Amino acid sequence: MSRPVAKAKVPISVIERRIKSGRIFSQGSQPIPLVEPDRWSIRIVNTQISDSRLWEMQADKGWIHVASTDLAVKPEEVGFREQDGRVVRGTHGHEVLMKMERTDYAAVQKAKDQTNRELTFSQKALRPAIANVAAQSVDAGGLGDGGQGADFLSRAQLHVADSLERVRLDE
Repeated sequence: MSRPVAKAKVPISVIERRIKSGRIFSQGSQPIPLVEPDRWSIRIVNTQISDSRLWEMQADKGWIHVASTDLAVKPEEVGFREQDGRVVRGTHGHEVLMKMERTDYAAVQKAKDQTNRELTFSQKALRPAIANVAAQSVDAGGLGDGGQGADFLSRAQLHVADSLERVRLDE
């Protein structure tokens, strides 16, 4: 019984690949091949944003580290490396590749969308949201009593309307 012989990859130059892609001006983000692409949503997390960023992504948001075994290629083939069991990039490994189950990610996105819609389009939710932000902004800025500004805004007759003007493109 003979084994099929795998074809050797034909090397292609970066310039040739760029020209063939049809996206000569911008390459954008390149896909990161996963062993189970239908199972995971992935993202690159910049841990330099704050000292607690990595902890927040795990404890508060539910993301977990991608291991090199999760990748369908070597980390180096997609611009990463393995460091301390994590897939990272950057001089000091500050950009960490993380994953979340697609079903969980979809549920989180749906909940975020619903909350955003309620806060954006609901007049009942809009007034307290504006007052809350005013109170926090004033208090955080050390400008005095944020409660007084929030109280004023909550009693004010606010009407927020979104309008959309349609313009024909052939004009």
